[in-house]
Amino acid sequence: MRFLKPIFIILFFCFILFISVFPQVLRCSFVKYDDFINLQPKVYAATTSTLKQQDSLKKYIKIAKKRVEDFWGDQKGKATIIFCDNPEEYQNYCRTSDGAGCTIGTPVGSWIVLNKDGLNADVIAHEMSHDELMTRLGWWKTRTKIPTWFDEGVALMLDYRFVEAQDSIQRYKAYRDELFFLSKKSPSLEELSTEKEFFGQGEFYTKLAYYTSASIVSRKIAYGGKQAIHETIQKVKQENEFEF
Repeated sequence: MRFLKPIFIILFFCFILFISVFPQVLRCSFVKYDDFINLQPKVYAATTSTLKQQDSLKKYIKIAKKRVEDFWGDQKGKATIIFCDNPEEYQNYCRTSDGAGCTIGTPVGSWIVLNKDGLNADVIAHEMSHDELMTRLGWWKTRTKIPTWFDEGVALMLDYRFVEAQDSIQRYKAYRDELFFLSKKSPSLEELSTEKEFFGQGEFYTKLAYYTSASIVSRKIAYGGKQAIHETIQKVKQENEFEF
């Protein structure tokens, strides 16, 4: 019994440290006690959001889920979705004020946080893909074995904001052409392995990173089908090795 007390104290301080470093996790965990409306199971919208926004959110979630099922086969991810009505609210719940949406994944749960720019099927499907990958592999393997370019490239296969082509070959060609138009020299995949490398070098570089990732992943699908992506993920799950 005397050994339990030090363990509880260590765990308590670890919890306090985690919350101090990642306060968004605590806020997301207790979103139902904040100024949000529970629209449906695991879906919350700011009380200041309009009825039109709330109806749109439910509609776009349905479309996004269909895209997840079409690409992944079925949806295993169960992230809670939080729609914020203003930038300050979004920044409180997300890890950053940038972007239209973000996915917060932890070993104990995951959340998709959206702002007004994220109120569309593309952003929601994109973030759902991140959650889907983490759910299938687990938080630790996703963080340690999956390069950011792969995670983002796969998410863009469900996100039609950058190119509209649906045919796999045409989609690859569209991404390739857009990338070539942006820059004659794109970043190497080794330079896009971490979130800091992918997002931390300015807006234009991040755009290049997105198109580079999408080009590589869409090329894989164009030649090997979606199964090629699933096989890569399965290898990580079974053998703890990323090979693309």
